[in-house]
Amino acid sequence: MASRGTDPETEERRLRLREGNDAIGTWLERLFDATAELVVFGIPVLISVVLFNSATLSARTIATATGFIVVAAAVMRGSLPVGSGWPGSSTRLSVARVVYFGTVLVAGIAVPGVVLGVAGAPLSALALALCVGAIGAAAFAPLVGLVGR
Repeated sequence: MASRGTDPETEERRLRLREGNDAIGTWLERLFDATAELVVFGIPVLISVVLFNSATLSARTIATATGFIVVAAAVMRGSLPVGSGWPGSSTRLSVARVVYFGTVLVAGIAVPGVVLGVAGAPLSALALALCVGAIGAAAFAPLVGLVGR
């Protein structure tokens, strides 16, 4: 049987990031990085939302996640200078991320429900959830810097 592999140079080229990535490409990469990070570390809360099977909770979760992802991507890219930049990965920080990201998601679901749910303003509740996610992402890097890695 013939070998279907390629030479090491070709494999290296495939694995390397594109050189000279433009601003939009860099922004998209950071959005994907922030999305992956929130989804992976927020799995316990996201599974809980799915199990509750509520459109209201789902909408608030999506709004919170959107605010978090956009701000986290801006911090990762350096467009929003807070703290000393987005923290890298470590085992201790991974555990902290699960707790922190879960707390931000729960706050983004609960706070709009408590503050605006009684008033019956669903769009205002989604806007507040978006703000909770954005503030949560902006506060992450300074908190890690304050507590230490």
